[in-house]
Amino acid sequence: MSDNIQQKIEFIIEQQATFAVDVAQLKEVQRQQAISIDRLTKNMHETREMLHETREMLRTMVGEMREGFNNLIVANEVTRKLAEDVGRLAIGTSQRVTVLESKLESKS
Repeated sequence: MSDNIQQKIEFIIEQQATFAVDVAQLKEVQRQQAISIDRLTKNMHETREMLHETREMLRTMVGEMREGFNNLIVANEVTRKLAEDVGRLAIGTSQRVTVLESKLESKS
């Protein structure tokens, strides 16, 4: 074989070897990317589940807070009514005491 043909054959063999190495590297990169995509997909699914659970917890908490606020409002209204009733009773008692004192003074 001539040197020219021998050089071309060696060049083609080197190119083929380089191509084979490049293909092997690409396959490894693709394999690693597939693993990463699988992990990301799993993490996204887990994150979605956590968000759903968090949303449900927040709904529950908001409902409980609303109920607590409503109970506080009712308690405040009852307390105000009781304070008004106590005020009226105090005035009524004071008026009765005044009447009784007047009667006692008039008898003395």
